[in-house]
Amino acid sequence: MIDLYTFTTPNGRKASVMLEEVELPYNVHKIDITQQQQFTPEYIAINPNK
Repeated sequence: MIDLYTFTTPNGRKASVMLEEVELPYNVHKIDITQQQQFTPEYIAINPNK
């Protein structure tokens, strides 16, 4: 199972469309970039922004 951490941006939608097209199972986890959630320690632990 793929965990997709995304927000409603064009690039986030592209990832969702691709996963649907190839029929891979995935879970969506919303990361609200307007609330700076991409900088929380929990998120940085799985996806460092360098």
